[in-house]
Amino acid sequence: MKKYLTMIGLVSLSFAYAQGGPLVINNYTSYDFHTRVTAANLATPGCYFYVALDNPELVIPGGGSSTYNSYNIPGTSWKVSTSPSPATLRLGSHPSLALGGAISNNTKWVVSQFQFYQSGTPLSVGAVGDTSYTCEPVPNIFITPQASVEWFTVTSGSTTYTYLQIY
Repeated sequence: MKKYLTMIGLVSLSFAYAQGGPLVINNYTSYDFHTRVTAANLATPGCYFYVALDNPELVIPGGGSSTYNSYNIPGTSWKVSTSPSPATLRLGSHPSLALGGAISNNTKWVVSQFQFYQSGTPLSVGAVGDTSYTCEPVPNIFITPQASVEWFTVTSGSTTYTYLQIY
């Protein structure tokens, strides 16, 4: 019984660590927010251990919000790199990207590259993210004519929530 409870605890902890926890995007503006997000392992030397959204970009309409608990976002493909070799393209449904998968358990959300749109017309671009990610240095707050975009984390228990706030 003790082994069973230990195993359940370890499995639940691995699920809680996936991408460092959920990514929550809140768009309080009237503009559509298009983003490509990246997750990485900050403990790995070099800039090789990362997962970057390839296609399609995530779209959060004006006044909308979304929460992503894993890379398994329907219809997405991701660039996955674990070495100096070129990145491998993988579907979000790939087992290593699923909650509890090898890549998922060893990465956290680090960057959002974004662009605002209004009625299909492209507007300002920018990037925000974790300022400790030195492979693609970005600020945690970026101000455009349309809105301010802010990146921050909140830890509750063993789960770290990454927030992208657009206001």
